Parts: sequence; C-alpha cells; structure tokens
Amino acid sequence: MKVQELKLYGKALEMPRKALRKQKKVIFHLLRKEFGLIGVFSIALSVKKHSRRIEFEYPEVMVKANEISAVIAKELIFLGALFYALADKRGRLFAKKFMTSMIQKMAMVSMPCLYELNDLVKCEGDVFDNFKKYNRAMFTEIDRVGSWKNSGFNETDDLLEFKVISCLNIELFEGIECPELNTLGCEHDLAGYPLIEQAVQCEFRRSCTLAKGGEYCHFQFYRKGTAPKTTYLNQ
Repeated sequence: MKVQELKLYGKALEMPRKALRKQKKVIFHLLRKEFGLIGVFSIALSVKKHSRRIEFEYPEVMVKANEISAVIAKELIFLGALFYALADKRGRLFAKKFMTSMIQKMAMVSMPCLYELNDLVKCEGDVFDNFKKYNRAMFTEIDRVGSWKNSGFNETDDLLEFKVISCLNIELFEGIECPELNTLGCEHDLAGYPLIEQAVQCEFRRSCTLAKGGEYCHFQFYRKGTAPKTTYLNQ
C-alpha cells in the first residue's frame, strides 16, 4: 500500500472514533484520581452548565469555530467548559496545570492515531519520506480550512520544514476568555511527537510557537541522525 492510500491521508487532524473513546477514558481516570468518583459527577454537571453558557455568551466565536468544522466547535466547548469547571473548584492556575497534564497524556493516544502509525510504517518506500508526505498533505489541508495557516514548505531529503503563521487555538480560546489554554496544542505536540519518532525515523524540532510568544510556530521534521542537538529548546 502507498502512503497516499491511507484513510486519513490529506485530512485535517481527524481523530478516529476509537481514539476519541480512549481519550475520554484518559480524562475520566485523571478526574477520578484527582477528585474521586463523586467529584467527577460534580464536575460533569459544572461542565454541562458552562457548555451552555459558552454557547450563549460567545456566539461569534462559536460561528467561527463551526465555519472550520463542527468537531472544532465541539472540542472548544468541552475544553473551555472543563477549564471553567476546574477553575470553579480550585482556581484558574490549577485548571491550567491539570489540563496541560491531561493533554500530554492524551497525546499518547492521539498522536499515533493521527498519523495512522501502525499502517504508515508498513507502506511502500522509505518510512521517513512517507512521514514527510503525510505531514505535507495534512498541513496543506489544515491551511486550506484555515485552522493553522502556514507560509509554505521547505523540503530536502532529510528535512520537512514549515512555519505556522496563524493559530486558531489562540483565537478561539481567547474568544471564550480562556487564554490559559492557548498552549494546549503546543504541549500535545511536545508529548506526542517523541512517541512516534523512532517508528518514522524522524527527529522533531520546534524552537518557537505563536502561543508561547514566537512570531510563528517553526516545525522541523529531520531524518533521524541529522537534527541539531537542540531538543531541549523545543516549544
């Protein structure tokens, strides 16, 4: 099978249903560990309340999210509502720390699924070349739908490089007054890419991101063994 024949090739960060179920389990277990079973139900009620409030109080933001996709809008409501529910319990700083840890653990499920890793590594040809093709197709579609615009690709045999120049996460989370969540996508990548690097013979580098104060998000995917020794600088 060619990499172009994979089910999610050229799709904009679509998560399989199986992965979504696993992510929900991760969230439930983390909440239960922190708050106990009764506390989980209390938070669930608060999430429901804040979900309705977000839809009512921020209609223009919801229109923008739905213009991209219904999935994006649904995720925005849930993440925002969960943040507010946690902040009600223990404050905004705790809510940010909890959700950062949560997204990092979710990446262990989502990153291999987003790249169809089990099938990608079996495709014809060089696995790193296929990984570059998959990334290029995915981020081209992401740019087209407008969630993360990029300024174009630079590609060599050993590198795929591009700069994301606009981030929908920032716009939407700030729109519902949860700027603490701007960096969730950054943290997801920092936790997720190291999990798949060995399988796809890649080394991930990203020295700056928009959500962390940079002028752009500088994505660099190097062939294994060719990246600069700057992993500690990844943002």
